[in-house]
Amino acid sequence: MTTPPTIRRFWGWGSTEVHYDPHATDRFIHVLSTRLPRKKGDRALLPIPDLDDFSIPDSALPASFVADWSDKGLSVMAYDRLSHALGKSYYDLLRLRLRQIPRYPDGVLFLEQKTDLPGLFQAARQYGITLIPFGGGTGVVGGTECLTSGARPVLIVHLRALNQMIALDEVSQTATVEAGILGPQLEIMLNARGYTLGHFPQSFEFSTLGGWAVTRSAGQNSTKYGKIEKVIVSLTMVTPQGELVIKPVPASASGPSLKDVIIGSEGIYGIVTEVTVKICKQPAAEKFLTAFFKDFKSGTACIRALMQGGLRPSIVRLSDAPETELLNQVQVMSRLQKAGLSLFSRLRGLGSAPCLFLIGVEGSPAEVTFQVAHMRPVIGRYGGAVVPKDMGAQWKKNRFMLPYLRDPLMTQGFYIDTLETAVEWAGLEGLHRALYDALAERQRQTGEVLVLGCHVSHAYPDGASLYFTILGRQRDGSECAQWHEIKTLATDTIIAHGGALSHHHGIGADHRPWMLAEPSKFGMEVLHHIKTRLDPDGLLNPGKVL
Repeated sequence: MTTPPTIRRFWGWGSTEVHYDPHATDRFIHVLSTRLPRKKGDRALLPIPDLDDFSIPDSALPASFVADWSDKGLSVMAYDRLSHALGKSYYDLLRLRLRQIPRYPDGVLFLEQKTDLPGLFQAARQYGITLIPFGGGTGVVGGTECLTSGARPVLIVHLRALNQMIALDEVSQTATVEAGILGPQLEIMLNARGYTLGHFPQSFEFSTLGGWAVTRSAGQNSTKYGKIEKVIVSLTMVTPQGELVIKPVPASASGPSLKDVIIGSEGIYGIVTEVTVKICKQPAAEKFLTAFFKDFKSGTACIRALMQGGLRPSIVRLSDAPETELLNQVQVMSRLQKAGLSLFSRLRGLGSAPCLFLIGVEGSPAEVTFQVAHMRPVIGRYGGAVVPKDMGAQWKKNRFMLPYLRDPLMTQGFYIDTLETAVEWAGLEGLHRALYDALAERQRQTGEVLVLGCHVSHAYPDGASLYFTILGRQRDGSECAQWHEIKTLATDTIIAHGGALSHHHGIGADHRPWMLAEPSKFGMEVLHHIKTRLDPDGLLNPGKVL
């Protein structure tokens, strides 16, 4: 594992040196073009922008502030300001492609030392500057977008220089690390000592430990290791009113948990500078099983039985029939391979619309052997057919590549967005069906064809996370309105059917309108009071979460 190159696309995902496989991209575009034929009113192409396409106004930072902070990592260069204006959601990249940036930051402070934060807060208060903490910039819910009232200057506070491991306690198996460290950097440091964090979100290569903490991130292996809030032992957050330090203890009954006030706070209360996390010995063995179920209901029942039976796989993914069909269509397979898959489905009684299931186990060789031996009969009991070929290794090899596919699809005028939720097992089937019904009804009313797919991405004894992908054609001239319509319909449906507003993407600005439905109006008032105490002047990340 190597640290990713530093040159990143401001208009798209990831490194400029990395591209999704061209052959696979062409195949995907061909399949989508067949299923989503372009009609009158659909966009044909959405070109990639150049830096010169943007009219970036002069920085509004006071000259005296610029003079004081220029030797402490401050940049007012056009590229830095543009590349920190938005995150990496479809909506963000759509506006970049359309050259519709609502507000540019006035500068980017590449913070070099955390001891500068009290002085920064004092200067921000003096000059009326809004501060937005920034980790990897991979957020997909508008968490770092510049939203301010009036003409207050906006300064991005980039934490990438805070990337050192402070301590590794092999007795307690914890590590204390600065919050700006990227995922690969952290794993390299831990692996060198024989440990892992076990946290691998799809943004892993470009996101930071602090970003994971303040968005309640989940990694692809979190079914085993836990979401980030289960991994974090303690944090340090610097606020405009002082430093908030959580004591690193394994458990506490000392009143309400301030740790949980910081986790998920998305930079509205203060800036997280250090995080102490639980670490695990690197697994010595890993095994994947791939299976097919005749329907989504059978597959989810199997996952529930596995989780409630005490088994703890590292990875659980169950694609529903539409997503499985799309995956099969875009896979580059020979006629013989396709015929073999069809024959397998027919012989095993899987019907014409099977659901793909992938489960991974890791740990000691004995642990892996034990878990696999107990999983196989459960899969069989619910009608699952395990395929001889291990598809898990190929999935793992490509798991961080999929976001690169979105860029060429957007260039060809395709709408592609994702959303995720979590729901108890009792309501999972109803929510899954409801979103399909809501989008089908929209299609009947508007004539706009959409392709929807869904998979279980994380599992728990009491429920699971559903991850939806929505594809369509961009509506020429009203691309942003189209996104708002679909996002609103989908989120309203999720909330109405008992789903969480977000399982692992966070709240940001995009989910903020629905926050009253999650912690309640009174709960929101409590969170507002915390904001008032920690940031009375409203310096930090306005328009997010609350």
